[in-house]
Amino acid sequence: MRGSSWLWGLCGGALLCGCGDDGDTSTGGQMMYTTHGSVSDGLSQVGDIIAAPGDGVFGVQSGTGVGQIRDGWTVEYQKVLVSLGSVTLSTAGASDVEIVADYVIDLQSLPTSGALLDHADGRPRPSSIGFTLTQADPDRVRPLSPFTLEQDAALMAKNGYAVYVEGTIEKADGRSCRPEAPADCAPAPSVKFRWGLPNGVAYDDCVWTDPAAASQSVRLAFPAVTWLQTSIGAERPTLRAQWIADADLDRDGETTLAELQQIDATTLLTRRRGYDLAGAAGPVATVHDFLREQVRAMAVRSWGECGTIRDL
Repeated sequence: MRGSSWLWGLCGGALLCGCGDDGDTSTGGQMMYTTHGSVSDGLSQVGDIIAAPGDGVFGVQSGTGVGQIRDGWTVEYQKVLVSLGSVTLSTAGASDVEIVADYVIDLQSLPTSGALLDHADGRPRPSSIGFTLTQADPDRVRPLSPFTLEQDAALMAKNGYAVYVEGTIEKADGRSCRPEAPADCAPAPSVKFRWGLPNGVAYDDCVWTDPAAASQSVRLAFPAVTWLQTSIGAERPTLRAQWIADADLDRDGETTLAELQQIDATTLLTRRRGYDLAGAAGPVATVHDFLREQVRAMAVRSWGECGTIRDL
């Protein structure tokens, strides 16, 4: 899938953090601090690896602007959790450096500037990076302290989730319409959803370097808008939320994964409604498949793209 336009987020910048002495490796209350000693060869260097909240994590508003929902719905999230497995730094002519994280990250609880995953002094700048969103494992997973609650890490590990999102869409005159009968509608001013997905993803050969910056930090930013996008892998996507309301088949005010599995994607996510499923990596037979494909693209574009994206 090299050259595909999957969305991902790696941003250059600086973050000042208190760290241990050079050469020390400590979990520091389950936050990683790994230093490698300074070098002074004049090469560009990479600094910290940071996890940060991406677009929409704190809610998505309705409107016609960029990043707003076009069909009048607003979205509020109660939880947005991801399970970060590892980050790999690849440098030409040198061995890859793999930073094992095994963190459950509560994106809503992170400071907007991000939270430190790894710190290194003088590490050469990589030519590319890779990272994984993996199924949380009770034998390995740990919360990104102090930002993630223990019970949220336990929720992810117990169920083997890679991503968990819980939220509500709201619209004063909102309606839920039968996917196969769009004229059969009922009032639905508020619809909840709680979706945990076990589908792990590895992102590799990610080009992130900003040539204008002498030294950078790798900043992984995970958004909460991909499942609202009407196209898979689009660079400038349109956001809509009506499909969530229409997928509430029993009209009880909550759209479940079981309901998504029952709905033919070609019935609800049609071109007439503005959907384009051509960018999917796998078959999209149901609306649940659509959600799975959009979660695969859970990151924010910055300078480049990942050459390889594969399921774990």
